[in-house]
Amino acid sequence: MLLLFGAAYFLSLFFRTVNAILATRLETDLGLDAASLGLLTAAYFLGLGLTQIPIGLCLDAYGPRRVQAVLLLVAAIGIGAFGLFESVPLLVAARALIGIGLAGCLVAAYQASSLWVAPERAPLANGLYLAVGGLGVLAATTPVEFMMQFMSWREMFLFIAAGTALIAVAIAMVTPDPATQEPTSWAKRISGLAVVTRNEEFRRYLPLTALCFGTGTAMQGLWASTWLRDVAGYDSSAVAWSLTAMAVALTVGSAAGGVASVFAERMGFHLKHVVLGNAVLFIAAEIGILLAPLSIAPAFWILFALTYNAVTLSYAHVARSQPIAYVGRSNTLMNTAVILTTFALQYGLGLFLSRASQGFPEKAYSIAIATLMMLQICAIAWCCWPLLKRRS
Repeated sequence: MLLLFGAAYFLSLFFRTVNAILATRLETDLGLDAASLGLLTAAYFLGLGLTQIPIGLCLDAYGPRRVQAVLLLVAAIGIGAFGLFESVPLLVAARALIGIGLAGCLVAAYQASSLWVAPERAPLANGLYLAVGGLGVLAATTPVEFMMQFMSWREMFLFIAAGTALIAVAIAMVTPDPATQEPTSWAKRISGLAVVTRNEEFRRYLPLTALCFGTGTAMQGLWASTWLRDVAGYDSSAVAWSLTAMAVALTVGSAAGGVASVFAERMGFHLKHVVLGNAVLFIAAEIGILLAPLSIAPAFWILFALTYNAVTLSYAHVARSQPIAYVGRSNTLMNTAVILTTFALQYGLGLFLSRASQGFPEKAYSIAIATLMMLQICAIAWCCWPLLKRRS
């Protein structure tokens, strides 16, 4: 059962990042500029973000089996449509539909681990889910470039649509339903969202998670490839291998974050220390990208990918501070803000770069990364403010 939920999250991360390797083909085949490419890619996150709260309510009401199976069938339709449509507006709509269909992959997996994994092992399970997602990012790099020698990107999407439908059927057949709960009205479920938002840990860790994950995904999912092409001067093969290295780093970092959380808590630390440590390393990677010579910049891109996904272990930290009945809503409220931030950053970067990078791409990228980095530093300070206040 856990493997099937992992396979679904694999697909979610694959489609978040596959446009990075397809960027040149999409620009050529569809006649896209940077802003249009940014919108086409970010539409996934718009669909993903807008459906998080309804999915959270449904997860708490019906359990992950029914919700995830239905959503994956919606994803299969969107993936198939993306392979068939010709016009850019329809492709944007299809990619948004993919986002809707894959919107529950992470939170349904997290809920599955909350329901059927021992509490002390849940952070490890969540870290392994993130690692499987990293494999999805890895599959969206050099393997896709290799597949393009034998099929078009449209044919690839149709093939994956069939596989997505099969995973939906398997989840419906294999996953148990959670223990029945007393009937609760939808008005009461919706009012429970306010309980989640009043939680102090939710308010403290949401900005940091949104900014780190949003920046990391917006860059690795699209704009890192154009940075490597426009600033570092890499050809398509070198870009593909660099993205592959970043995907491996994402996978390793996600798994390592889950394992580190177990050992850290055994040593008397807390999960939040793992989250904050990864955020600090992520900012250090951005400083390296800004200041290091281009010859060693790929090493900092690897550190960048190694750390940002592990910051989302904050979901487990926040969920621990919520009553179990609110975990689905807690995770999806977090995900709503995080994913919509990712949409805004990925599309916003496209708008900014299409206007500011004419003739000066390195300066435009530097301004964008430095601005996001300063916001992340403010978010870390916000997380640490209670501790600093007590010491003062």
